[in-house]
Amino acid sequence: MPYLKIKKLTALTFSAALLTGLSAAAHAELEEDIQQVIYIDASLDGEEDDSIYPENWSDSKKIHDPNYNPHQDSSQQYLSNRRHFVINGKQSVYYYPLSEDKNPAIFYDAPSGSANFALSQSFGKNRQAIHLEPQLQHQLKDHQLFSIQPHGSNLMLIFRSRYLNTPAEMKRNTAFDSAFASYFYRSSYELIEVTPKGKILHRVQFIAPNPENGMGFGPKQNAKTGNNHDNVIEYSTNTPGVYQTLKPYNVEYRYEYQSGKLSKHTEKRLLTLSERAALRDDAGSVNAENMQDEYDETHKNAPPEPSSCLNDYWVFHDKAAPKGSRWGNPWMQQQQALYQRFIQEYENGKTYTWLRFRQRFCRLN
Repeated sequence: MPYLKIKKLTALTFSAALLTGLSAAAHAELEEDIQQVIYIDASLDGEEDDSIYPENWSDSKKIHDPNYNPHQDSSQQYLSNRRHFVINGKQSVYYYPLSEDKNPAIFYDAPSGSANFALSQSFGKNRQAIHLEPQLQHQLKDHQLFSIQPHGSNLMLIFRSRYLNTPAEMKRNTAFDSAFASYFYRSSYELIEVTPKGKILHRVQFIAPNPENGMGFGPKQNAKTGNNHDNVIEYSTNTPGVYQTLKPYNVEYRYEYQSGKLSKHTEKRLLTLSERAALRDDAGSVNAENMQDEYDETHKNAPPEPSSCLNDYWVFHDKAAPKGSRWGNPWMQQQQALYQRFIQEYENGKTYTWLRFRQRFCRLN
C-alpha cells in the first residue's frame, strides 16, 4: 500500500514563495490555518511521473530524463528539501546545507526521539552540538526542527518542543471549543540565529500560549506598505481569551525577534459573528498531525529508505557524509570498481556537475 502524505492545514507547510525559489524565498513563512481541515496528497507510485511539472516526478524519472536539472527544481531547494544518506544500510542521516556554496556548512537534523542536533563543516568536521532542553515541567513529547528561514544575511533555525497537556489543560481547552479536544500537546520554541558558515550568533526561547489556534513564523510585515522587514522574524498566534461574556474575545500574541532580542506583544480581539456562531457548531474535525504521529510511531522500527542517485548527488555536492563511512544507493554499492572510484573522488573533494555525475554514477538503463 503506498504511503499517503497527509498534511493538515493546521500542520506545517512551506509557503509557495519558498518552494518556488523566487526572490521572495527570503520571505518564506510557515503558517497554520485555524480551520481543522486535512489535505491528502495521494501520490501513488508511478502516477506522479505523468505530471507536466518535473518537481512532481519520482527520483527515478528525474534521473532518467537527460534534460532534468536539479538546480532548477524547486522541490530540491536547499532550505525546503531535507537531504539524506544512509550509513552502512542501517542509519539514516538527514541534513540541510546552510548555503548553495561549494562545500557548505551543514546542519544535521536529530534522529527521531533525540534532542541532539548539530552544525558542522565539510565531511562532518568541526562538529558543534546543539542540544535542546525542555522549557516546561510537562511530559515531553519531542523536539523538532520547525523550519530554517533566511534572516537578513543569516539564517534562523526554529525549533519546536511539544509537551503533553495536563488533564486540567485539556479540560480547560475543550471548554472553549470542542475542536481543541484533539490538541494533545502544547509547544515551546527556540530560535537560533546562525551564519551561512555555521557560526551560532544568538539563542532565544519562549513558551507559546495554550492552545495555539493557528500560528505562523515569518518576516514581520509592515501593515501600511505590505513590505517585509527582513531583519525581524515574527511569531504570531491567537488563543481563547474569555468566551462566557457578552463580548467574547481572543488574545493575539506576537513575538518579534531582532538581533538576539525577543519582544512580546498581546492584544485582545473581539470574535466576529461568524466565529461566535462556529463555537456553537460542533462540526467535528480530524487532526492530521496526530495521524502523522501515529504513522511515525508504527514505522519507527522500519528499515531506512535507501538513497537514490539524486540523493547521492546532493551529498557528493555538499560533502555531507563523513570520510570513512559507507554510503550511497544500493545499486552503486554493488558495482565494486565504480563504488571505489566514487568514494575515492568524494573523499578527495572532487566536484561534478549534475550531468557528469549522472553519466558517471547513476544507473541509466
